[in-house]
Amino acid sequence: MKKILSIFLVFFVLMTFVERLHAASLDTAYRTARDNYSALQSSPRKQKLRSEWDRVVLQFLQVYERDPGGPLAAEALFMAAKTVHGRYRVSRVADDAWEAVMLFERVSRDIPASSLGDDALVLAGDLLETTLGAPEEAYLRYQQAATRYPHGDMTPRARQRLNALVRYAPPPSSSVAVAARVEPAPAVLNESSDPPADMVATRLSGIRFWSNPGYTRVVLDLTATSAYTASFLNADPVENLPQRLYLDIGPARLDPALAAPTVVDDGLLRRIRAGVPEAGKVRVVLDLVSIGHYKIFPLNDPYRLVIDISGDKIPEIKTLEPSLQAAAPPKGDEVAKVLEQLPASLPPPALPAPPILTGLRRIVVDAGHGGKDPGAVGPSGLKEKDVTLALAKTLAKSLREVLGCEVVLTRDRDVFLPLEERTAIANKVGADLFISLHANAAPNRQAYGIETYYLNFSKNDKAAAVAARENGTSLKEVTDLEQILFDLMANSKINESSRLAAEIQKALVDRLGERFEDVRDLGVRQGPFYVLLGATMPSVLVEAAFISHPREEQRLVSRSYREHTADAIVEAVRNYARAHKLIVSR
Repeated sequence: MKKILSIFLVFFVLMTFVERLHAASLDTAYRTARDNYSALQSSPRKQKLRSEWDRVVLQFLQVYERDPGGPLAAEALFMAAKTVHGRYRVSRVADDAWEAVMLFERVSRDIPASSLGDDALVLAGDLLETTLGAPEEAYLRYQQAATRYPHGDMTPRARQRLNALVRYAPPPSSSVAVAARVEPAPAVLNESSDPPADMVATRLSGIRFWSNPGYTRVVLDLTATSAYTASFLNADPVENLPQRLYLDIGPARLDPALAAPTVVDDGLLRRIRAGVPEAGKVRVVLDLVSIGHYKIFPLNDPYRLVIDISGDKIPEIKTLEPSLQAAAPPKGDEVAKVLEQLPASLPPPALPAPPILTGLRRIVVDAGHGGKDPGAVGPSGLKEKDVTLALAKTLAKSLREVLGCEVVLTRDRDVFLPLEERTAIANKVGADLFISLHANAAPNRQAYGIETYYLNFSKNDKAAAVAARENGTSLKEVTDLEQILFDLMANSKINESSRLAAEIQKALVDRLGERFEDVRDLGVRQGPFYVLLGATMPSVLVEAAFISHPREEQRLVSRSYREHTADAIVEAVRNYARAHKLIVSR
């Protein structure tokens, strides 16, 4: 017995020593990071070097990651955010400001009990309001600071800004169920307790996912609308359990085909499990390898839940999966006729000019609608899905030849793709830009013109109507979606998207106006489009013309109109790249 006590005492002393050594090591690392931060602040020469900023950010993040629950975690994460904010003041690159916002938010999210939580949220709000021009998102951060930290030293500032930004307050609560935090519950799944089919109408019918090591989108397909809650569980080394994100959906039942786990193993997500913890409730568990942040939102018609998970770092995507092969165009289709191959008797085309080198590596071009979804139909029967496919192929060819970048088509034949899959493809391949092509329509067949959209709250009824048509939903569901948008847009590239939209709109109106009569500029607009939700890169939706207008329908059939439209978009992308200093030298 004495021997056992002696062993235990030695073990206890050893563990205490190791813990103190670890704490001392962390303290030293943190002091080193602080010293380097101070040196950076006092050196104008170092401040001009991005590598110096990145080095200090990494040092603070390493302290946080070594002990995310320790006494230095909040300070280290806060200082990492502060350093990125400083880097933005020098670089004036909007992505740096967004990164600072994300890190400030993590202080409050990951370490909610920290006294720095209110400071971090208010600083995030200030950046969103004054730097990034996103007052709606800023309002939300100030609201979180005032609600979560009612006695914080920065709460008066948060309340002051809430009063000043009251016109940007979120809309009244909608009927759509928004993800709610609940207390962690046991993640034990009892797959034998599924209630009889006649007891619960709603069924979890499918699980889909798209992933790379830094991003995963999971979609849960349900047969009807259902309430849900979401919770996050930290890893449990004792039980050998990883980090888990789980959703409880109910009342609902589980399709028996989904009882077996779905293996992902993409470096971010291990697997997806579904089961029934109690009668009338379905639980979906995501076993994680790592996580930076996540978002959950519902989409309608059909009802599904979308889960976006991002890692702490965006990986370099070096390879692409093989693209779809185009099917033969159907006979009698007007668009197909103008896409036919040139006669073999013609001489080979001249070699294109050397591509303009830009920092854009990869662009995803999305041909709207497709398959069972024809989109809008013109007076002569021309379908939007055929127009957008023809335009997408033309644009892809021009982008490759002129800019020398990779172009991925979300579809290159007449196939149906859900809207959430299109953005997921862009995120999965690590695209730098996402351009979704459409043809507009209106009940009034005299309406015509060009307009370009980016993701935001619709500012008028016409924009909301366009969003409803492209989403395939009602105007009421667009209003519901705007409530959800408040929780989704903090990480969206809203400023960059608006600038890209402005470049495209200007180039389209200028170029097409020189070659075609009566080209109407309907301007840059904003709206809550499903196809743009969750995009991690600047993304826009282009309405190239009104297919419902007889004259513009004929233009959309014209090869010349599509080629000039594509050339204008290429010019706009090039101008956007130059404006954002994406041009690189040989």
